[in-house]
Amino acid sequence: MIQILFIILLLLIGYLLRFAKFPNDFGKSLNLFVIYISVPATVLLQIPNIIFDSSLWVVVLAPWLVLVLSVVLVLWIFGNAPRNTKAALLLLIPLGNTSFFGFPMIEALMGNESLQYAIIYDQLGSFLILATYGAFIVSYFSDEKSTLKQTVSKIVLFPPFIALLVALLVGKMPEQSLPYLELLSHTLVPLAIIAVGFSMELKIGSDKSIFVKALALKLIAIPLIVFGVFRLMEIDSMVAQVTLLEVSMPSMITAGAMAIHAGFAPKLSASLVGYGIIVSLASIPLFFELIK
Repeated sequence: MIQILFIILLLLIGYLLRFAKFPNDFGKSLNLFVIYISVPATVLLQIPNIIFDSSLWVVVLAPWLVLVLSVVLVLWIFGNAPRNTKAALLLLIPLGNTSFFGFPMIEALMGNESLQYAIIYDQLGSFLILATYGAFIVSYFSDEKSTLKQTVSKIVLFPPFIALLVALLVGKMPEQSLPYLELLSHTLVPLAIIAVGFSMELKIGSDKSIFVKALALKLIAIPLIVFGVFRLMEIDSMVAQVTLLEVSMPSMITAGAMAIHAGFAPKLSASLVGYGIIVSLASIPLFFELIK
């Protein structure tokens, strides 16, 4: 509980900084530090500790299966929504905030050793889905075309993904480097959560009915469906619990930014990200009690 209160405090600090004399791109600067420094350091520390066995198929396949489930549900429930609204939901419902918000929440609820599985879910799931499926949705619903070369380049040059490859190929980092990597890794939680708080938008547009349905679908319906499938298949382990927690995360900030930039229901996109974070501060701990 103390860890969750600390996350709430950091979110509040980040949000209040919006009203101080900080530059508008302050949140972006924090995000860049997290992407280029904090997350790669965490990846280099955690990935070599993973024992690769058959149980990892859950955390690798789950985000892609959730993508299919989310797309089907969005097209079924919101099939008659305006084109731009549908495009926004096709980005924001499948893609969760599995790193900036997910890593700190999972570490708070399950401890540091659980992060290794959260990293796999994020890097081999959320990130690749954002870079491929996300690029396709933006390209299909707008005039922004993304070539295959550009998509592959984004994936290969993404710093956490490079760190993931290094960690898989090299294994444990040299002993002398570990204290410094740990120091950099410790910046992940405070900087990521403050950046999230600074970026939150809380203005709901005119699509209040769609907003409520989308929020319930993202934070309640989809996690419960996946939980039900896991129960039926008798999948119960730390890997499964981390996977379920990642599924329960609110909409990804980057996906929201992509939707807003492309003109896909900007107010709806911003409010789903902002209120999604606030509601998930209650829904995720409750969901964790259920899956325990």
